[in-house]
Amino acid sequence: MFELAPRLLAVLDAGDPVVVATAVDVQGSAPSGTGTSMAVLPGGHVVGTISGGCVEGSLYGTAEEVLATGEPVLERFGFDDAADDPDAVWAPGLRCGGRVEVLVHRVLPTDTAVVDALRAAAAGTPTSLGLSLEPGSLAVVVPSSDGCRTRVFTEYGGGRARCIVVGAVEFAVAVTNTAAMLGYAVTVVDPRPVFLTDQRFPAAQELVVGWPPRVLADTAIGPDTVVVLLSHDDRFDAEVLDLALRRGAGYVGAMGSRPTHSSRMEALRAMGTPDLDRLRSPIGLDLGAETPAETALSIMAEVVAVRRGASGAPLVGGSGAIHRRALAAR
Repeated sequence: MFELAPRLLAVLDAGDPVVVATAVDVQGSAPSGTGTSMAVLPGGHVVGTISGGCVEGSLYGTAEEVLATGEPVLERFGFDDAADDPDAVWAPGLRCGGRVEVLVHRVLPTDTAVVDALRAAAAGTPTSLGLSLEPGSLAVVVPSSDGCRTRVFTEYGGGRARCIVVGAVEFAVAVTNTAAMLGYAVTVVDPRPVFLTDQRFPAAQELVVGWPPRVLADTAIGPDTVVVLLSHDDRFDAEVLDLALRRGAGYVGAMGSRPTHSSRMEALRAMGTPDLDRLRSPIGLDLGAETPAETALSIMAEVVAVRRGASGAPLVGGSGAIHRRALAAR
């Protein structure tokens, strides 16, 4: 539920309860992984998802009951549940063949441990929350020191992956918005304060006015860091890419034409930059993008593909399992 933390906190801080349904166990092929959640807010509004539509209707009804009674429920859904019943075409189940176990529980503004964990996750601070899956103590918060329970679901959150966008150009606005929607903590870096404003970049977690190589040199960069270079400035572009690659950023991409890429590669080779095969330039997947929003989609789609180790090829031409992460967890 940590991915919904800001929206849940907005309701809880206003004094209202929420009902959260979280996938606590996923087996086989399923649209979402363990830890994904949907929540029912006051007025019956739904945010988040568990299965992309397969079981949300049933969970919505369960959530209404849990809101009224306060009693948590552990629901189980799976293709086999309906396979033997010819009249159960619309029965809740995962038609992709997987199975999912979902904890549905009510969260009150006075549930201090849960609210504190949500607040930490929303702030990007590493946190965890253990909830009992045992009958009789279902959804009770379990301290990390309590190792006696046989079934505990522990969710980890905070410490969001960082996306560093260099260059406050118009494309950067769209990339920032898209990256933030995907859950990244976005930092935008540019030496020109007139372009780096809260009004232009409302979705950014941090705006840093400064010389980009100096800023990156003082910034923690690692496998969970995405570096997107959107500037076209020969004074620092190559140095930014060199820093990102040397520091082991999980994704390093640079916008520019093929001639621009060739010039940058020549400069990087002269600097002795390692791992040049990891540089994604020209940046993005070939979607035929023209607008800034389409370009941002192309860039962030490539980021996801690189971080997941996927090809980025159309699924229609492939074979085998689609949800590889779920199958690998068997």
